[in-house]
Amino acid sequence: MASAEFGRELRKRRLEQGLALGKLAELVHYSRSHLSRVENGQKSPSSALARACDAVLSAGGDLLVLAPSAAQPDLDLDIDVGGSSDAEWNVRLHADGSGVFRIGDFGVPPVTAFPATATSSAASLPGLSALFEEIKRLGRTSSPSLVFPMAVIHEHAAAASALRSAGELRRQLLLHAARTAEFAGWMAQECGDERGALWWTTRAVDHASAVSDEHMVSYALVRRAVLSLYRGDSAETTDLTEQVLADHAVHPRIRWLAALGAAQGYAIGLDHSNSMRALDEAANLYDAAHRTGENELGPSALHERSVLIEAWCHYDLGNLEDAAVLFDRAMSRNPQQSDRDRARFGTRRALVYAALGDLDRACALIAPLLDVISAVDSVTIRADLLDFARTVGRYRRHAALLDIQPALMSVLAKR
Repeated sequence: MASAEFGRELRKRRLEQGLALGKLAELVHYSRSHLSRVENGQKSPSSALARACDAVLSAGGDLLVLAPSAAQPDLDLDIDVGGSSDAEWNVRLHADGSGVFRIGDFGVPPVTAFPATATSSAASLPGLSALFEEIKRLGRTSSPSLVFPMAVIHEHAAAASALRSAGELRRQLLLHAARTAEFAGWMAQECGDERGALWWTTRAVDHASAVSDEHMVSYALVRRAVLSLYRGDSAETTDLTEQVLADHAVHPRIRWLAALGAAQGYAIGLDHSNSMRALDEAANLYDAAHRTGENELGPSALHERSVLIEAWCHYDLGNLEDAAVLFDRAMSRNPQQSDRDRARFGTRRALVYAALGDLDRACALIAPLLDVISAVDSVTIRADLLDFARTVGRYRRHAALLDIQPALMSVLAKR
């Protein structure tokens, strides 16, 4: 049988040259399991595989003549570059919607090369919207490193579909791509990538501007302010948010978020009067901001957010007792928070009690959150947890701290 003869000769020449089966698989870009079946005569080699083996083993055509003459192109369904099931996946996405998926680097043949997206229909929008809602829901409970790639692929699909659409459908697809790009920017920030967060936010603005939607442009200033806030830059945070607040044509929801951001920016600059003024502006905008639909820009969970932000402003301003009262009120009235918000604001609440010197209360609050913090895996939340650890570190022999310290250190050491 020709395939058995080819397999025997292939094994003989491979062993003579001291090549492991996995190494040969790497050199010819077929899986180890596929080559094993060829060597054992269980599968006929394709002409392409026969030529590759002949060239790699310097057989001078001797292997090629043993290949079955009628061999059909084979499908290596057990792709395993280098014999490893942990081979790197590479996806290359092009602006026209086409792309390539490979296992291994881009020097190997593609597993799948897909053409540019066909013209979309209006019927695709509900499906895209539903999928995006699921991605966002996952983002409230899971690591951003898990969610970010999903957001990227989703944004690419929407933007590529918009290229082949016109009229209202194109407008809706670009707005959807803008929302997804903004979300990808948030996930990049949660991964600790400020440069990536800015890039995706700019891309969101580009999509929205293409259909003359100015809401995203204003919201992008708020997002940039958030990045400045986490850098501790009070001046830039307040400059950006005050630009949005000064423009009364901006959507009230965005202005409300800008007012909250301004309050935080002034608080880290220890400007009590302007921080309180910004909180008052947020209170005045609250009703209008909450009358908007579910698909508006900004956080989806707004309940008690004003109080939680006010509490954190008081912490930054040094008003610890006020901060504790506000955190307790907001957290008790909002038991349905997402895991990410619960981890974020719960950590800050525990930090306030730690700063007050109430170690028993602080440790009791942080203990049930440690698994949640680990799961959502946010760089920004972890920064607050590190502040908590530094604050309670002054009380190393306190019994409550000794009880939680192993779990606390484990979460902080995760990155």
